[in-house]
This record gives sequence, structure tokens and C-alpha cells, in this order.
Amino acid sequence: MSPLRRVLLALPPLLVLACSPRPRRSPEPSPVITPEPSPAPAATRSSALSAPPSPPPSASPPDLRLLPPKRCDRRGGRTSPEIPENGRYAASSFGCRFRADGTLHRDPDDNCAFACGHRGLCDPGWDGPTCQANLKWFAADADRYGCGARIRVTNPENQRSVVLASLDRGPSCKNVEQRYGISVLDMSRDAMTYLFEGETHGGSDRKAVQVERVLDDTPLGPVREGVTPR
Repeated sequence: MSPLRRVLLALPPLLVLACSPRPRRSPEPSPVITPEPSPAPAATRSSALSAPPSPPPSASPPDLRLLPPKRCDRRGGRTSPEIPENGRYAASSFGCRFRADGTLHRDPDDNCAFACGHRGLCDPGWDGPTCQANLKWFAADADRYGCGARIRVTNPENQRSVVLASLDRGPSCKNVEQRYGISVLDMSRDAMTYLFEGETHGGSDRKAVQVERVLDDTPLGPVREGVTPR
């Protein structure tokens, strides 16, 4: 027996236990601490003001061109049925009218008889010149808009508008419109002087008006401000 074993047997039991090597305990795992995400920096007043909102897309500019018809195939090639895509015409006047003194002025270049008839807008006993002079608010271009159709005509420079009845044919497609490179709206002298504040013009002057179709029961004459024809 070895000397160390003899010594251990001679010692009291408790002392032996105290001197015995203790079993090693595995270390407890350290708790995992997940760092909290740092808050995003608040927007400063300067950064908020540095990015203005994008402006809305700008509308395309209106088409202001005076466009001639491409074909002249109505009334044996004398007129055109084409309505300009932008609704824009050069203004011209025709027909019979009353002068300031009340006497009847007869248009030397027109027979003052509506090609479409008066469509119930004149007294049945009136002749053509008397009918036109009393009706006052009429236009040609019936091959474009139809006999008796009502159109609203606006001067884009002063925004004056008038409603006219389309009761006659014309203008000449080849001799006027294609020759000058424009579409022309022939209207009564009263409509012309109202729209252009006393002035009169021919198609070659290229004074533009905007034309749109309205309902056939729309009242004829000047359009009051703020009132839209039906």
C-alpha cells in the first residue's frame, strides 16, 4: 500500500471529502442581449423644405392654326364637308342686312336666299333678303354641320360668343379655302360685328373664330356671360 493511501485511510471521513477534488461545473451561458435599433433621425425643417413637390405636368398648348380642307367633294367640288380638327376658322361675312337707317342692304355677291330654306325661322311671306335681314344670326357651312344645325362661334381674343343657324352653303373650297390655306366660316354681318366689336373682316384677313356644334334648340344670338349654350 502506498504511503498516500495509508494517510487517507487514517483521516476522518469528513476531512477526506473536503480534500477530495470537486467536479467541475460547466459555465452557464451568458444571456444574449439584442441591441435595439437606433431611431431614425427626425427630419429637420431645412431638409423638409429642401425637396419641394414636383409641379404637375403642363397641359399641351392649344392648336391655333388655321387649316385648309384636304378635299373638295361636295356640290360638284365647290364645298368641303371637312370640319377642322381644332375647330378653328377664318371669319368672313355675307348676306343681306338692315342698315343703321333701317333700309335694306342687299349683298351684291350673294342672292340672299338660304340654300337650306329658312327652317321656320322667318315669316313665310318674307322674301330672301327680308328674311336674312330680320333673322340676323345665321351662317353658311351647311355642308359641314348640316342644314339648320346650330353652332356656337367664339372670338378667342375677347371671348365673345354667338349662336348661329347654319342655313346656307359655302364658302368656295377650291377658290377660297384651298387657295388661301384656311378653312372659312361665312356668317351674317350682325354676327361679325358683334364678335369683333364693330369690325368686319374677310377670310383672307385670317381673323380666327372657334366653332362648336350645340343643340338645335339653343337660342340664337349673343351668349350672355356665364351662360353656356346647350
